[in-house]
Amino acid sequence: MFYPQQESFMANFGEALLKNIDERCGELAVFIDRANLKDLHSIYPMLIDSIFGPLSKECWNLRGITESNSLRTYNAVRQFLSPLGPIFKLIYTLLKDPLVKFNFNLNYLPMKVRENTNPSTTHPFYMDMINVDLQTNQTVSLMLNPFDYYFFHFAYHLINPIHFGQSSDTVHWETVYFTLYCDYLRHYLPNDPSTKILPNLNFYHGKNPYYTLPSLNKPAKVSKLLRADLFNVNTVESVQHHPRNEVWRSETVMTVFIDMWFGSDRLLNSSYNFDSNFSTAFKDMFQRNEMPSTEYIRIVRVLVKHLHAFANSARADDTHLGDLKRIVIPCLQGKIYVLLRHLIYSWPLDGSFRLVLELWFSFIQPWRYLPDYLKLNQVDANIDNEDLNTSTSGVTRDHMTFLAENLLAYTVLLQQLLPRFNKVDLASPKIALILYRTCKVFGQPHLISYLRDIEEAIQQVTVTSPIHPYHSPTSHGLPPLSPTSKWSTNNSQYSDTQIHWKDTVNSSQTPYGGFGGKWGNIVRQRILEYEGSHFCYKPMFIPPVASEVLELISHIQNAQRVALNNVQMHVREKEQRGFFLSLISKLNINEYLHNDYNEEDRKKVPIYLDYSLKLLVEMFQITEYVTPQTSFDTVPLKSGEGPLSNPRQLMARIKKIKYEGDPDLRPIQSHEVKALVRMLYRLSVKVNSKYGSEMRDWYNTNTWLGFFLRQILCPPLRIYTFDKSSPGAPKRVSEDLPPRISLRFLANFWVIFYSILIILLTKFFGFSLLALFFIIFVLWCTYSLIKSVYEPYPNDRNIDASMSSSMSREFYNNDSF
Repeated sequence: MFYPQQESFMANFGEALLKNIDERCGELAVFIDRANLKDLHSIYPMLIDSIFGPLSKECWNLRGITESNSLRTYNAVRQFLSPLGPIFKLIYTLLKDPLVKFNFNLNYLPMKVRENTNPSTTHPFYMDMINVDLQTNQTVSLMLNPFDYYFFHFAYHLINPIHFGQSSDTVHWETVYFTLYCDYLRHYLPNDPSTKILPNLNFYHGKNPYYTLPSLNKPAKVSKLLRADLFNVNTVESVQHHPRNEVWRSETVMTVFIDMWFGSDRLLNSSYNFDSNFSTAFKDMFQRNEMPSTEYIRIVRVLVKHLHAFANSARADDTHLGDLKRIVIPCLQGKIYVLLRHLIYSWPLDGSFRLVLELWFSFIQPWRYLPDYLKLNQVDANIDNEDLNTSTSGVTRDHMTFLAENLLAYTVLLQQLLPRFNKVDLASPKIALILYRTCKVFGQPHLISYLRDIEEAIQQVTVTSPIHPYHSPTSHGLPPLSPTSKWSTNNSQYSDTQIHWKDTVNSSQTPYGGFGGKWGNIVRQRILEYEGSHFCYKPMFIPPVASEVLELISHIQNAQRVALNNVQMHVREKEQRGFFLSLISKLNINEYLHNDYNEEDRKKVPIYLDYSLKLLVEMFQITEYVTPQTSFDTVPLKSGEGPLSNPRQLMARIKKIKYEGDPDLRPIQSHEVKALVRMLYRLSVKVNSKYGSEMRDWYNTNTWLGFFLRQILCPPLRIYTFDKSSPGAPKRVSEDLPPRISLRFLANFWVIFYSILIILLTKFFGFSLLALFFIIFVLWCTYSLIKSVYEPYPNDRNIDASMSSSMSREFYNNDSF
């Protein structure tokens, strides 16, 4: 029961949440300063729900606010949610009472994280958070302190299916969400050992390792997150001076970001179990298996880069935070390997694959991210503008342990990627750049030799089986590897033969002394943990070379000839045109509808391919090889046949593509104004939703109004889309569109050009602009009425779907919605 004063406070708080965000932040800051602990405890969960909207699209739109589109709102939100801003002042005030806890629903957690909250196998980090039902002995929720509660919601906001596509029209690295995320990394995971995490919380002792789990008689586990003495319950240190008090905030930020973002159910095809109080629509959002957004890939990559720099600064850090720095990469490496296996398998190999590629390269090159690498003005830089060259710091023998622990992230992921290059057009500038980046990273001095050393060392402790399971029921849910003659076989039958490891190694039999057994044990542990006991590792850089590598080399040579011919042909055409014709062609929009690359991009393709070819030959120590019989020189391909078409054939295919979706939702074309297309679409949707039933009734009437509407409205149409929610291949489903209005033609450049031209001429001759447009409108209506008189009224206006959908529509590979 609220007292009058508290009722007034809650009423004023509710009114503040209804104001504009910039005004809201200012008033809420005043509320936080003046409220007592009881009032803050009441409003805090409501404030968090208002900011992040875990169960509703109503939120503060952190992933849509940018500095360019709303500077005042951007600054207000960033200041309010900053690490030392009003929201954290509220949090630290609530932390003064260690009994203040907030309920966090388990349905928000990925399935992999939920497994860590089982009372019998609770991960040490979650041990003091779980809320166990005494009757069922099952975890029903997490009870979090205010700080943990905020960061669990902050991390969940990125992967919440309700907010998918929220920031599709914004630049991801300019949003206030991305900026705050970088601020939190710098503040709570500092690279400089002299940097203190402010404010100092000497008063909070709620993270000490004294756990009391109901109905559990087992002793508490010792956490693997920090060194043992940090969790020693028999420590002689007092509770007030326990070392975990100094690092628990950093531990929370690190663990929550890794667990929530690297175990996404939507990407890893995990199953879901929901409580009965969750709506069906909310459950359906989870069940749709979709690719992650580019925003997600960018944010995860920044986290990987920062954690590498954070871990590399441990050498000069003898504080308790240094212990956390030493275990951050072991906490990350298994989860990111699984994530990359899924991404490289499912992400289309087009220009957008560059994001996945750079995420992979950021992880496998820890030597690039020294503690002073991530400056304040570089953390949130545009990833696409990053220099293609690696940093001056290279791989050394000091990184051998990292290479061994993450050998699968180098070899297995490369085995998974290389065969995909054989199925795409390497003469495309974007694909050639991806191949070049891959070869350049693996072509760094000493990297391949170190990986080869580890592969040769582990051969001393392994007895390899003849097959590499292609579809293994115990492969931990990972996607299959592409079958090859050396890395695996085409046999999809599951082998019951487990991998056998020698228990001991005679160090004198290896050229690396005792290191052979060391690397073998490390790799064995990682294989069992990541891939399963039935996974048979196949060396990649030890001869003989896999056939896919030889095919790729042949493929590159063919692509080189095509790329050179394209450049030469373009140069000849340019010379034949002359200056004035070239100038006119640049002004012709239609010429560039199917041309996504400029002259400079195409000139770089032969250079990229030549460099990639040399690096591949050097990496795999290829001295001579026989070109496979499937080479394009020996087997002529007809148009549309074979695994690859040349650019002319691809262009011919594009011209024949039929777009069968909603005409108003087709990709934005080069001769349209993007912002105007989106605005006119929203206007059309509002008109159709409000007057759709009336337009449909009038459209099918045999009256003058019906005749007229059939001239100005879009006719009924059957469209086709692909349903990707069900497992397996997408299903082609149909949908009937009723008569509707479409205003998209107004976004055409030529319509805008002629409109502006008419306005200028009208002003020049002194005519009334309003009168002129009224005359044009009357003439158009008269023309439509006259045309409707001669239109025969068909018996069925709901025209056959196959007739309407068979109409060819040009499909442009430009920016979509």
